[in-house]
Amino acid sequence: MLQKLNERIQGVVAWLVVILIGITFTLFGVDYYLQSRQTTNSKVVVNGQPLTMQAFETNYRRARSMQDIEQMTAADEKKLQNQVLNQMITNEVLVQAARKNGFDVSLNQANAAILSIPQFQEDGHFSAQKYQQALNAALFTQSSFQNEVKQGMLLNQQRFAFMGSSFALPDEIDRFVSLYMQSRDYDYLTVPVALFEKDIQVSSEEIANYYKKHKKEFMTPEKVSLDYVSLSMHDIRSNIKISEDDAKRYYEDNQNSYLIPASWQVAHILFAVPDDASQADLENIQKKANETYQALQKNPEQFDHFVSTLSDDKLSIADKGVLPWISAGQNDYNRILSNLTKPGQISSPEKTKHGYEIFKVIAYKPVSTKSFSEVEPSIKEQLIAEAAQNKYTQALEQLSDLSYQTPDSLQPVAEALNLKIETTQPFSRAGGANNITKNKQVINAAFSHDVLDLSNNSEPIQIDNDSVVVVRVKHHWDEAQQSLESVRDQINNILVKKGAEAKAKEIGMNLLSPVEDKQQQELISSNHLLWKSEVMSTRDNDKVDTDINDTAFNLLRPESRNGLVMPNGDYVVVRLKQIHDGKLSTLDREQQDSLIQQIEASYGMMDYDLYEKSLISRAQIVRH
Repeated sequence: MLQKLNERIQGVVAWLVVILIGITFTLFGVDYYLQSRQTTNSKVVVNGQPLTMQAFETNYRRARSMQDIEQMTAADEKKLQNQVLNQMITNEVLVQAARKNGFDVSLNQANAAILSIPQFQEDGHFSAQKYQQALNAALFTQSSFQNEVKQGMLLNQQRFAFMGSSFALPDEIDRFVSLYMQSRDYDYLTVPVALFEKDIQVSSEEIANYYKKHKKEFMTPEKVSLDYVSLSMHDIRSNIKISEDDAKRYYEDNQNSYLIPASWQVAHILFAVPDDASQADLENIQKKANETYQALQKNPEQFDHFVSTLSDDKLSIADKGVLPWISAGQNDYNRILSNLTKPGQISSPEKTKHGYEIFKVIAYKPVSTKSFSEVEPSIKEQLIAEAAQNKYTQALEQLSDLSYQTPDSLQPVAEALNLKIETTQPFSRAGGANNITKNKQVINAAFSHDVLDLSNNSEPIQIDNDSVVVVRVKHHWDEAQQSLESVRDQINNILVKKGAEAKAKEIGMNLLSPVEDKQQQELISSNHLLWKSEVMSTRDNDKVDTDINDTAFNLLRPESRNGLVMPNGDYVVVRLKQIHDGKLSTLDREQQDSLIQQIEASYGMMDYDLYEKSLISRAQIVRH
C-alpha cells in the first residue's frame, strides 16, 4: 500500500520536476525575456514589459517542432499559438514577481548547471559539440540558452520556496492517512448478459420499428476519392548526381572548412578556489600554486606526485591528472595552451573558472587539413542536399502557381513538374487507410467548400517534412440510407443485447437489498451466480475492475450495497463487509517522514498554483 501511495504522490512531484525542467529546456522558454526589451513590434505587454513578435515566433516554432505536424488542423495551430502566448505571459509575470521578491541566479550558477546536464556530456565530460548541436536543433544561441537556464532556475527558486515553507497539521496528516490508506473487505456478484442472450427473441416488427426510429444510425457515410500529385524531396534527391570533379572543386574552394584544429592532451594540477573565498584565501591558494610550479621547474618528474597529493580534481587523480583531448576553440583553455607544443612542457599557474591550474603537455597535434578522400562523401552529400533543397523550393513555388492558375485540373502541374497523377481509394471524413487519406489536413481540404463544392485544386498540403501534395476530388458519394434488409441482422443483435442487459439489470437490482431473503437465494442459485470476496482491498487494487473497486469505496457503511452496469452490459452487485482505516503508526519513521514531506510538497504546489493565478489576475496585460 505504501509503495503505491509513494508512486502516486511522487508522480505529482515528478510532474512538477518535469515542468520545472521543461521551463529550462523545452517548449515555452523565457528566451523572449531578453528579446522583449525591445518595445517595437510587441505581441503583448505585461505590466509594462513588452514581449516581441520575434520572441513569440521563435517560441511557437520551437513548440510546433514537437507536434505531429501532419495531423495538425488549422484549429490545432490556433490552439497551440494561444498556449504558447499564454505560457509566455505566465512566465513573464512569474519572472517579474521572482525578481521583485529578491530571488536571483548568477551566470556562474547557470553555467554550472549546463555543464552538469547529462545530454551535453560525452564519456563523463562536457561536450561542446553535443551542446552546440542541441542548441541549434532547439533554435537557441549559447547566450539565449544561458539566459533560459538562468531564468528557469530563478523560477525554480520561487516555486521551491513555496514547497519548502508549506506544512501539514497532525490532524490533517492523520485524516489523510485514515482515508487514503484505508482498506475494505467486500463481496461482489456479476450477472452476465451472456446468460440471457439465447433466450431473447426479437420479432420482425420490433426490428422494423427500431429501424424507423433510428434511421440516422444506419447511413453510409459521405465519401470522396481524390486525384493528387505529390512533390517529394526524396524523389528529387534520388535524381541528383555529384561528380568527383564537382566535389574536388568545392573542396579546393573551401579548404578552410576542413581544417583540423590544433589539439592537446594535458594533465593538470588543480588548486580549487571556493565560491566564498576571501582575498586572503585567494592569495594563499595562488602562493601554493606558485610554490608547486617552482618545485616542478627544478624537478618536472614530481608532476605525478603533486597530482596525487595536491590536486583538488579528485576525478582525474586516478588517471594521473590527464584530461580528455582539448581542441583549439573548444573552451577557454585554448588561450593557456596555445604556446605549449612539446610533450613535457609545463605551464605556469593560470587562473581559470575552477581555480589555479598547472598544465603539463602529454601530446600535441598541430593544425592540419583533412584529405579530400576523407571528406568526399560528406561534400557530395552536402552538395546533393543543397541542390535538392533549391530544386524542391523552385518546384514547390511552381506547384503552388500552376495548381492555382489552373484550378480545374492537375494535368498542367503534372506535365510541368513531371509528376504522376495518382488516385486514392474512397474515404470518409473519418479518414482512410494510407498516409495521404489519414492526414487531417488532406481530409479537411477534401471536404472543404473550395475543393468539394467548387471542384478546385487544393493548396499544397504538407504530408511530412519532405513532401507536399495537391489534391482534387475525383468522385463524390453523398451520405445514403442503408436498407432495412441490409441492416436487419445488425439491428437484431442490438435488440438481443438490449433485452439481455435489461434482464441482467432486473435480476441484479433484485439483489440490492441488504437483507437476503429466499427470493434472492433462488435468483442466485437458479442463474448459477457466485459472490466473490476481496479482503483488505486498497484504493489502488489492480486485481479487480476499477469500477467495481471504486463502487466498494463509495459505499458509506458495512452491509450496504450498490450496483453498476459494466461497459459490456453485465450488472455487478457490490456489498461492503468491513472498513479498515489507515494508520500512520503502521509505517516506520522513515516512511512517515517521507509521506509527510510528500503531503507538504503537495500543499506547497497548490499554494504556488494559487499564487500564480493571483499574479495573472492582477497583472496588466495588453494584447496587440
